Amino acid sequence: MFSILYVDDERQNLVSFKASFRRYYDIYTAQSGKEALEILRSQAIDLVISDQRMPEMTGVELFEKVLKEFPDPIRMVMTGYSDMHAIVNAVNKGKIYYYIAKPWKHDELKLILDNALEAYRLKMENRELAEERNELIIKTERQSKENILSQFETLKNQVNPHFLFNCLNALASLVYDDPDKAEDFITKMTKVYRYVLEHKDQALVPVEEEMQFMKDYFFLQQTRFGDNLKLKIEVPPDYTQKLVPPLTLQLLAENAIKHNIISRENPLTIEIFILPSGHLIMGNNLQLRAGGDVISTGIGLQNLRDRYGFLSDQQPEFYEEDGFYVAKIPLLE
Repeated sequence: MFSILYVDDERQNLVSFKASFRRYYDIYTAQSGKEALEILRSQAIDLVISDQRMPEMTGVELFEKVLKEFPDPIRMVMTGYSDMHAIVNAVNKGKIYYYIAKPWKHDELKLILDNALEAYRLKMENRELAEERNELIIKTERQSKENILSQFETLKNQVNPHFLFNCLNALASLVYDDPDKAEDFITKMTKVYRYVLEHKDQALVPVEEEMQFMKDYFFLQQTRFGDNLKLKIEVPPDYTQKLVPPLTLQLLAENAIKHNIISRENPLTIEIFILPSGHLIMGNNLQLRAGGDVISTGIGLQNLRDRYGFLSDQQPEFYEEDGFYVAKIPLLE
């Protein structure tokens, strides 16, 4: 229900106005401009009507003060005098919406009030829409900036000099020992880096493409670790077209390789499969390097959480269970 403040120095006029319109609006009354300002400071008022000729403060003088402190409520001036100068002042100084002549008629005044309040409602709704639009623009710009930073962080972490250095070392030994395998290595390495560069700006990729990338990536890693590093993938065809952020699986695999012992006595097995809930699970047996050889910054996993935050209300989960490290990844449509 809209609220109206009626200001008049004659008490009978206040009583009459409130009796006529209290069924339709929340009515507040004041017998002076000073009292009206106090009410405006304590109550949410949508429309102010003031008599023009009042002692101490006229209606125009009141509206000049109201306009500075409370610019939103609709303002109307009411007077029984044919004072054109007062009306002009009310329009120019008080920015009134309507001039009402006394004595007023109930039905006519009700129509004026309804129209004024409807205009007020539309103005408030338009303002809210404009504010929501501005907030959306700011949020979009902020997310765009964060997304760019996230993509940069992803690229920086995935295509890092350490990984490239290991690949080149492995390649250097293969060139002399096994030229045919070196050729395969170069082909896979080219595919890996092409995938990273081509997909770094994409929000999502099909699981099928991500798994093929994982196979190429593991070919490079297995050249270094041999049969001591194993990859098992069991993903039904129904799930291969589900979507994940690009480089999700590689990030998790790199973490597993970085933090765990990989040797003939302690081979590392990374498994990828689908839960009945539809989540993708990527897990590995835990055999952490002794003495904390590798310090984890947590940047990669936080990066992945941030990317999911842009795309969905679902979040990946990471936990240890029965000697395994488990990453539970939501699959998106």
